[in-house]
Amino acid sequence: MNIKILVLIAVILILILNYKKILSYIEYIKEQRVIEFKKRTNLNLDELYRLSAPPALFLFGLEKRLFPKPVLYFDANNLYSITLNLPVVQHPLSSITEVQRTAVMINEKRVWKIFVKDNDKQRVYKFRTYRNLNLFLEKVKENPNAIVDDRYILGIFE
Repeated sequence: MNIKILVLIAVILILILNYKKILSYIEYIKEQRVIEFKKRTNLNLDELYRLSAPPALFLFGLEKRLFPKPVLYFDANNLYSITLNLPVVQHPLSSITEVQRTAVMINEKRVWKIFVKDNDKQRVYKFRTYRNLNLFLEKVKENPNAIVDDRYILGIFE
């Protein structure tokens, strides 16, 4: 038998025999991530929905430090903008004036804009979509003054 096949079989066998340890380690990592997030932002990660997609890696992770972009989360009442080493910015969902789809796509993910009225100023957040976009659009649609890009909701052009 080929040595590569024997090594592959040995690795698979080791993984199968240690799958409980591997799963418990993954759970431990998730718990540590939640604890670290709570320490850093004073928010409970389990109660939030992530809105923006993770950044694409191109400089071995250095782009997070060189070009920090906000990560957007939301819950039933608020939109949270979390940027590395900056305080958490919280906006009520009722302060969102518009959610607009752009023509830009990055890694097959659509870029969207959120316009937020913050103390008589207009703030704009651009983000790549993540899996919770439909839920977010439904929450924003509950505000009768908010404008949501209807082309996405109707399924046209997507």
